[in-house]
Amino acid sequence: MTLDKLNIEAVKDHIVFKLINRDAHEEKLKDVPYIDYMDLAIVFYYYIPEIHVDDGNISIMITNRNINEWKVDVNFLMEAAMENTPRLLGLRVRGIFSTIADYLKDEELAQMAELEDINTPIYVATNNNACHGASVILYKHMLQAMAAKVKSNLYIIPCSIHELIILQAIEDVEYDTTELKEMIHYVNRNELRPSDVLSDNLYFYNRVSGELGIA
Repeated sequence: MTLDKLNIEAVKDHIVFKLINRDAHEEKLKDVPYIDYMDLAIVFYYYIPEIHVDDGNISIMITNRNINEWKVDVNFLMEAAMENTPRLLGLRVRGIFSTIADYLKDEELAQMAELEDINTPIYVATNNNACHGASVILYKHMLQAMAAKVKSNLYIIPCSIHELIILQAIEDVEYDTTELKEMIHYVNRNELRPSDVLSDNLYFYNRVSGELGIA
């Protein structure tokens, strides 16, 4: 399936973004419009919510050829995606224990998890499809709202292209960022398919400056 027969008016309300590792997809990025984002790349897709498959909905990557035919640039895609992606894919943030209970489909554990989550400053963020959900980090004001809610800076662990772990950086608690980075590296090499790896880096969000960067 391609976008060759569709004009920009037909696709503009269905343009969404995804995050991928820039170095790992160097060849792919030669043929598609993208925006650098730390060690990552923001790429763009045409999202078709009406068609469902086992792992979500169908989406078609937008290529350089497409935007040349449509006579638009990557900034147009980003502006459209910033509006469309939250609207079409939504945001889901849950406590770490509730996420595990949901994954295990354990109702008894789910009830206990809700209580544990109250006292555990660790959250899992993704979209409503839990597919390419790491891109929720790009949503306008998402990190700002999370930091305001927990009243602290944030560490962001890139679990995969599908989800993020957001860790509250509690004041007066010293975090071993080297250990966190080693954990990320281990999981990426031993638990994930190469195509699902987002990054080996740990990210830090400063709620005062509003800046996100590699920790």
